[in-house]
Amino acid sequence: MLERIRQQCATGRAEWQDCTDAETSVAVERYTSVDIYQREIDKLFRGLPLIAAHGSELQAGQVLAHDGYGVPILLSRDKDGVVRAHLNVCRHRGTRLVESSTAIAKSSIVCPYHGWAYQLDGKLRHRLHAESFDKKECADEDLVALPCVERHGLIWVVPSSGSDFDKLSSNSLDEYLGELSAEMPFYEVAQLTHFRTIEAEYPANWKLIVDAFLESYHIRVLHKNTIAPFFTDGITAGGRFGSEQSGKPHIHSLVARRAAQAWSEQGDTSLQKTMPQNIRELSELVTPSQVIFPNTITIFHPDYLSLITLYPTSVGTLRWTHKMLIPKDRADSTWVAHWEKTFNLIEKGVFQAEDIHTAVQIQKGFASGANTHLRLGRIEQAVSWFHDSVARHTAASR
Repeated sequence: MLERIRQQCATGRAEWQDCTDAETSVAVERYTSVDIYQREIDKLFRGLPLIAAHGSELQAGQVLAHDGYGVPILLSRDKDGVVRAHLNVCRHRGTRLVESSTAIAKSSIVCPYHGWAYQLDGKLRHRLHAESFDKKECADEDLVALPCVERHGLIWVVPSSGSDFDKLSSNSLDEYLGELSAEMPFYEVAQLTHFRTIEAEYPANWKLIVDAFLESYHIRVLHKNTIAPFFTDGITAGGRFGSEQSGKPHIHSLVARRAAQAWSEQGDTSLQKTMPQNIRELSELVTPSQVIFPNTITIFHPDYLSLITLYPTSVGTLRWTHKMLIPKDRADSTWVAHWEKTFNLIEKGVFQAEDIHTAVQIQKGFASGANTHLRLGRIEQAVSWFHDSVARHTAASR
């Protein structure tokens, strides 16, 4: 993909300008239908591996509550470093066990209602006045486990049982990610550490946010006063990744920054010598971005990672979660002011004020009936790829 960027910069002609594919469209009902929304919840947000946290958010002997996917999930890491996920529900009377959404140290998980205690691996350890119950030991009183694996520095969870990923493992996750899994180590996500998370709800369909991050067409106009000066106009390279069985639903793309132009002019003979050797060098030339299907967006800025997850709370509302992950060697107190300023600029100045604001305005516009379909030009091809994958996984036509 980087070579494709170089060719476009060198010739001054973007790939989409020579594309012969017909323009496509997305039906507005994909953003407004309650039936489609329910299928998305059932097929995408209950049965597929979803990213719940970065590994640095959970240390050995800690637990945290995760409610971002509409299911009460409890993440834990035992003293041996193994991460697990369970339903955050006591097996006695159904009480929520842990309320903190930031990690807290626990040697065991004790129900605040009647004192039932569980080990960090979910096994029932103690029942207050156990003699009042007929059975002295009962295996079905262990916490309900959810498929969970830690891979590429991220904690992945399937929020329900009974899916194709009931036996989620590093191997099955790698198969689902396909070629994208082989790319992930280069991005050094496991070597980053968590700095800040912000969560908010907005009145827009979740797919409108994904749409925005899948095309660079809007950068020149929407972001003209913020990030546009750092980027070329419409020079990108992208591809679809994942297993053939899953329909290659993940999308990996590079958006050329202004620096890519000078780099491309160094000529073919020096290309290998000047090829970026690590993620920091790469992100000076291009901004890599991934849509890890269905709901995670990665944006590799020059010195940090924005990890964004989306969840539909209704057909016309979404939960937005933005995690800022930074290099460990820049995580001490001398860097705090820098990261605070940087986070506010991207979160408030770009994401909230521009991308999310536009999605909200589009959702309002749907009620007018002005459009039955949204048009996608050849420069917006990746948006069509994404909606094709959503339709395929929810068994609905686009």
